[in-house]
Amino acid sequence: CSYSGSCSYGKMEDEAGVYTYPDGSKFVGSLKNGAFHGSGKLFLPGGGWFDGVWEKGATVSGKYVFEDELEFKEGDDWDYCDGKNDRRFAKEVQENRLASPSGGVYRNKPLAGDVKLKDGCFDAGIGYFDSRDDGIYSFENNKFIREATEEEVEFFTNSASTSYNTAKG
Repeated sequence: CSYSGSCSYGKMEDEAGVYTYPDGSKFVGSLKNGAFHGSGKLFLPGGGWFDGVWEKGATVSGKYVFEDELEFKEGDDWDYCDGKNDRRFAKEVQENRLASPSGGVYRNKPLAGDVKLKDGCFDAGIGYFDSRDDGIYSFENNKFIREATEEEVEFFTNSASTSYNTAKG
């Protein structure tokens, strides 16, 4: 473990201390009398974090946020990946994009700078959709990936992004 911040009488005490665990988890926030106390974020090795309030080392309140910025919601209103509702990544929902195919990997940014799409082509997340033949092609090498479904064709032509960071409508 390591600690970066102020100490008082040999104990961690700081409004913006940083405590790092051996597994790479890192707490950034308020510490008092050697314990988490007040506001802080606990960053986890998998990419998510817990944003909360602690009192004498115990969690008082907070929320867990996944790496893709989806916030976990306790109770009956949690409908993410339940098999009945939307299975898109949080960014895909925010950007009004179709879900990546099963086993697909979501990229927040293109691999090599901004992607410039030709007229009639739309950002499909895993590549680009070409309305001339309803195909989805790789950004990197323009190779055919697969044919778009009817639902995807409708989505791309009505509301998809026409360049990497520009949403329609």
